[in-house]
Amino acid sequence: MCLFYYATFGAGSSCIQSEREALFRVKADLQDSSGRLSPWAGSNGDCCKWPGVVCDNVTGHVTELHLGCPKCPENSTFKGKISPSLLELKQLSHLDLSGNNFQGIPIPGFISSMSSLKYLFLDGSGFGGVIPHQLGNLSNLQQLGLRASVYAPYALYADNLQWLSGLPSLEYLDLSHVNLSSASDWLNMINTLPSITELYLSSCQIRHNPPLAKVNLSLLSTLALDQNQFGPTSFPIWVSHMKSLTSLNLAQNNLRGTIPGELQNLTSLIYLKLSSNKFNGSLPHWLFSFHHLQYLNIYNNNLEGRVPNSIGNLTSLVTLDLSYNRGLRFEGGIPASFKSLCHLRALHLSGTRLNQSVSELLEILGECPSTSLQRMALSECQLFGQLSEEIRKFTRLSRLSLEANSISGPLPMSFGELKSLTYVTLDRNQINGTIPTSFGELSELQWVDISLNSMEGVISPEIHFAKLTKLSRFSASGNRMTLKVTPDWIPPEPLGILHLNSWYVGPAFPKWLQQLQYLGSLDLSNSGISETVPDWFWAKHSQFYYLNMSHNQIPGRVPSFILAHSADTLFDFSWNRLEGRLPVISSNLTALDLSSNLFTGNLIKFLCFNPTQVRETQFLNLQDNLLSGEIPDCLRSWKNLLVLRLASNNLKGKIPRSIGSLTSLLSLRLQNNSLASEIPSSLSNCTSLVSIDLADNSLEGKLPEWIGESLLRLQIISFRGNEFQGNIPEELCRLQLLQILDLSHNFLSGKLPECFSNFSAMASSSKIEAEGVIALFFGGMQSFVEYQFLVTKGQVKGYSTILNYVRSLDLSWNKLSGKFPQQMMKLRALQYLNLSHNRLSGEIPGDIAAMGSLESLDLSGNRFSGKIPPGMASLTFLNLLNLSHNNLSGRIPSSTQLHSFDSSSFIGNIALCGRPLNVSCSTRYIFIVPGSGEDGLVWLSVSVLAGFLVGFWGIVGSILGCTPWRELYFGFLDHMGLKL
Repeated sequence: MCLFYYATFGAGSSCIQSEREALFRVKADLQDSSGRLSPWAGSNGDCCKWPGVVCDNVTGHVTELHLGCPKCPENSTFKGKISPSLLELKQLSHLDLSGNNFQGIPIPGFISSMSSLKYLFLDGSGFGGVIPHQLGNLSNLQQLGLRASVYAPYALYADNLQWLSGLPSLEYLDLSHVNLSSASDWLNMINTLPSITELYLSSCQIRHNPPLAKVNLSLLSTLALDQNQFGPTSFPIWVSHMKSLTSLNLAQNNLRGTIPGELQNLTSLIYLKLSSNKFNGSLPHWLFSFHHLQYLNIYNNNLEGRVPNSIGNLTSLVTLDLSYNRGLRFEGGIPASFKSLCHLRALHLSGTRLNQSVSELLEILGECPSTSLQRMALSECQLFGQLSEEIRKFTRLSRLSLEANSISGPLPMSFGELKSLTYVTLDRNQINGTIPTSFGELSELQWVDISLNSMEGVISPEIHFAKLTKLSRFSASGNRMTLKVTPDWIPPEPLGILHLNSWYVGPAFPKWLQQLQYLGSLDLSNSGISETVPDWFWAKHSQFYYLNMSHNQIPGRVPSFILAHSADTLFDFSWNRLEGRLPVISSNLTALDLSSNLFTGNLIKFLCFNPTQVRETQFLNLQDNLLSGEIPDCLRSWKNLLVLRLASNNLKGKIPRSIGSLTSLLSLRLQNNSLASEIPSSLSNCTSLVSIDLADNSLEGKLPEWIGESLLRLQIISFRGNEFQGNIPEELCRLQLLQILDLSHNFLSGKLPECFSNFSAMASSSKIEAEGVIALFFGGMQSFVEYQFLVTKGQVKGYSTILNYVRSLDLSWNKLSGKFPQQMMKLRALQYLNLSHNRLSGEIPGDIAAMGSLESLDLSGNRFSGKIPPGMASLTFLNLLNLSHNNLSGRIPSSTQLHSFDSSSFIGNIALCGRPLNVSCSTRYIFIVPGSGEDGLVWLSVSVLAGFLVGFWGIVGSILGCTPWRELYFGFLDHMGLKL
């Protein structure tokens, strides 16, 4: 309901007939779908008693018309047009049409003829087009509100503000969200308003900040210039000349440098907001002499350095926000001078470095005789220690945010004494123990997040939730608690968000969920449920916008049709024992995960249902099921997909050409199926692809050149375990963001491309860190993070949250030949390199130490020759090395690093010696073996005891002296050398 302005009139006053008729015509031109003007009826009614109408008590003339409704829902706003019959209200001094929706019509020009107007409010009413210059004719105006609608598609703009010069009595002006980018005269025209006291120019796209020779705004007390485009070097210096200012808002203007010293002249300031700029340096000391300051907000800048004790001089402070200045630190925590801030009601220091015991902090803040703090936001502040009983002093506290610290220990029983608490976030700490029973006494509590702690124990809702009748959100995922519910428990009726991931709720499906009519977000994943989903739950599934029942043991079937609540809806039933055919889903379901179940049948009905209707689905995961048949060629209606996962099923046939319709696709996973033929060229249309995995299929043909020409955003390619042939195309080298390339177990031939050095992400970690790993949010929750399985260090490992730090190149088990490209030494960020089981030859590059990030290097099963480069001993991160079964020779470089590997890393190199091989390098004989290498030499190391040599010559000396025997003996040695 919208509340109108009502007035009480003296005896005998009534409205004038002509003005009543004018109001009827005003009503007739308005579209009033909610009946706000239904009391405006009756030909003989007294219009002065109508809601929204104010008349003069003596003359009966209409003097004020209040038709605004800024807090009305959309279906209660006026639409239509503004009747020119308003001109017949000759004595009208106050007109309020704010908060309606006139759907982009221009501001009526006739308003400029209503010369008696002193107050005109058109804020947020959906007017569009240019502000009429004729408004400058309203010379009696004292207050003018033209704030444009923030979210409406109708743009309101002014090409100049010269018309303001006709409003000498104007005291209040609000042009917020009006486009003034073309009004280069804005400042000079504002400067012509000698009576102005309040000026609001928020989000006006102001780019021009001209200097003022003389500032005439001596009465200005409130100035809002936030959310404009002044730029890094355009601080409005003229502001510092207005010593009458009590309120200044310069937030979100991309201002840089230190906080300007010119502001120290504004000693009357009560309100100062500089948030979301790029100010750096330290907090200026002059700021702490502003004894009148009640509101100080410098949130989200780049301030650094120590916060001085003199901050305690701001004894009038009611709100202090220094949060998310990552370099700002309180040495030893907040200073004791905070004890003087006894008027403080809101303290926001999140993202600063307090590095303080939370009990000490509470002790300092609780020193005032009557603690007035109502809001305390101290997340990510490096707080540690336990919450002490000092918390009981903060009886007025309504919002408490302490998430992402290192707070440990149990929650104190005195927590239940915070009777005013409505909002509390303690997630991502190290809190242990259980929820205290006093928690159930917090009758005002609406929002709770204690996720990702180490809490445990049995929770009895009848006790722990006893008086939480207003609770709308309870998030406690990532703890190991057990919910023990009696059959007659009635959960809090307003509960709309309930997240209990990793709690033990099962094995039965919780029946109490049936009573929660407003529940829209539910996470009972990994909660020990092993009972079939009841029909009553499936009947209400469409009320959820986030439903996560994954990682349970739920058997049975799903309904034949899944209906989404609205856009941005996620259903996750992965890792259960669901079976049968896949359901048909509504087109507005945003994300569906049915992976790791037992679904059977083909994909035709699922993917091809109503193929002409474009689906809003962005995430689809059906991998690890028992699905069979071909992927049907009807993907055109799924063009909004960002992630498609059909891996690890029994799918066969070709990849459909309609895959090219998924032009927004970021991640494609079809691995571990029986897909055949070539990769369709239509996939080149998917230019947003970041990750593609087609491994372990039967795909064939040459690697397409268009991958490197069209899919330039690729970071991950896995084609391992297929039947690709031919050379590796040099076009792949254009993929500068590529961080993982796996082409192993194919039939690729030819040389390694020299241009692999163009893989910038493998050469330096900085580029890929800027791009980041794929993370998607559905239903208001982070619901998907890209992962990749890699064969590294001889094992299959999965990477997800650290995926954007992983660099891997695997070309093993192919038919590649030629030398190890010298240019590959530029891949300094590469961690895993596997070139094993190919036909590579030549020497290992001597400067392989340049690849200093290598953790795993496998060159086994090739034809590499020569010595092991000494620089390999400098690869300090290396924990897997395999050089076995090559033609390497000489001594293994002596180093702790290389000697830490066992002999299996070097076996199969017949001329290699030294630790960890059990072959000494002390004595060597040279045997020439034709065709055994580029230089035809193989070194045979033989250690012989001196005594054996003496004995040997003593026995065979006579034999060697005989010519026939000598020839026979050396022929035998030649024969043995050739065998070696």
